Amino acid sequence: MKSIRLLLTCLAIALAPLGALAATPSEQNEKLLAATDPYEGLTESAIEGDAAKVAKGLKAAKSAAAATRTLLSPNAAGRFDTLLAETTSAQAKSDMVAVALASAELYKLLVTACDPAALAVPAEVNLLDYVGFRSTALLKAAKPDWSALAATAQEGNALWTKIRVRVTDQKLQSGMDQALAGLTSATAKQDAVLAATSAKQNLDLVDELEHFFAKK
Repeated sequence: MKSIRLLLTCLAIALAPLGALAATPSEQNEKLLAATDPYEGLTESAIEGDAAKVAKGLKAAKSAAAATRTLLSPNAAGRFDTLLAETTSAQAKSDMVAVALASAELYKLLVTACDPAALAVPAEVNLLDYVGFRSTALLKAAKPDWSALAATAQEGNALWTKIRVRVTDQKLQSGMDQALAGLTSATAKQDAVLAATSAKQNLDLVDELEHFFAKK
């Protein structure tokens, strides 16, 4: 996913008119999506339990935080500050689950700040990525919060419903149907193995969804 975002960002910069005084909605979206990369990386590193990568990633995220805040509304910027503080606190306590969950929320915050009308790839695709991240992180806890997992699965189903009809690749459509059905069933049965498998399938298919919409 990062490689596609980087390519789109480079294209936006190359095509931007010289002397432009303000970013277009598309350019603003590209900046916001590029700003998600540190938080996607932090989430992945925390899920893997790699403390060194988390420390390095958080340092990079904090160095870019001031610039990222300028892309957000005042309310969203306040939420950004709170979540970044939570991530920092969790990292200091070596609580990798909390780091992953807070980082995933930062990722979601930046995605939802995008102008949906100016996105080539629907925001729902990146938000399905969030669903996979959050589900995987919740499952890393010693005692998974099944209520939170069920709510996350429900959120994933709602997101998928909004874009499912636009996915004309039947294999891809069926795969995401299966992943979300598996996650929903797993939370009802409190089946950690099925939940983890379904969350991974969701994450894998998000990459395919992004390619599908990017080439349309």
